[in-house]
Amino acid sequence: MKERRDAIRQFIEARGEVSISQLAAEFAGWSEMTIRRDLAFLAKSRLIILTRGGARLLPGRYGVSEDIYSEREQRNFAAKQTIAVKAAALIEPGKSIYIDSGTTAMALARALPDYNLVVVTSGPNIALEIAHRKEQPSIVLLGGTLTRKSLAISDPEISRQLDNLNIDTAFLGASGYDEAAGFSVGSQLDGLLKHAVLERARRVVIMLDSSKIGVILPFTFARLDNVDTLITDDDIPEDLKHKLSSQTNVI
Repeated sequence: MKERRDAIRQFIEARGEVSISQLAAEFAGWSEMTIRRDLAFLAKSRLIILTRGGARLLPGRYGVSEDIYSEREQRNFAAKQTIAVKAAALIEPGKSIYIDSGTTAMALARALPDYNLVVVTSGPNIALEIAHRKEQPSIVLLGGTLTRKSLAISDPEISRQLDNLNIDTAFLGASGYDEAAGFSVGSQLDGLLKHAVLERARRVVIMLDSSKIGVILPFTFARLDNVDTLITDDDIPEDLKHKLSSQTNVI
């Protein structure tokens, strides 16, 4: 039984997230009921997280204290997956992209096509996720001070590291959006970095789940007219989507 559960855990570790059907295909000699019981045991042991129709790894496998981050990652999980799939469809081989820190950015890192890319990020866990699961992308990790709660690098001088970097598409997250306040975050250093990335990027994509619309945080880093594409989930009201679409591309 232990060997079976270890095999399932290792299979999930190699992929980050799997479905029941993938596990059933990989371990054809075991019944689906047995696999589900083993997943329940691994989840109870805090080795994995159960998802709708499968399982994925806990963020804590990176060896960092991530309790707060992990809690945030679970909020609006389905919406973040929807946004990540839409964002991944915009990525082309041979380009340089910036992937923000944060839980929606992590969903994009998992959905990232295994292309020949240069990926710049301020999230050490984002860099590790891509390095662990993808073979082709090159990774540039910005340096500075690690903020434990967000697992992001922040530093007053970090934007200078962007001076010689050319970014085709920047995928940025936001903690809130309001028509008057624009896109905002709770950290001034985070806001300054996002704005610096926005200035360097040829195309700016904001990833924002619908629960953050109407939310205002202290530091605005962008307005709607700074953004080429806004990616949100399917729960955004149609009238609001139509209004936003008159000012930028909304998908």
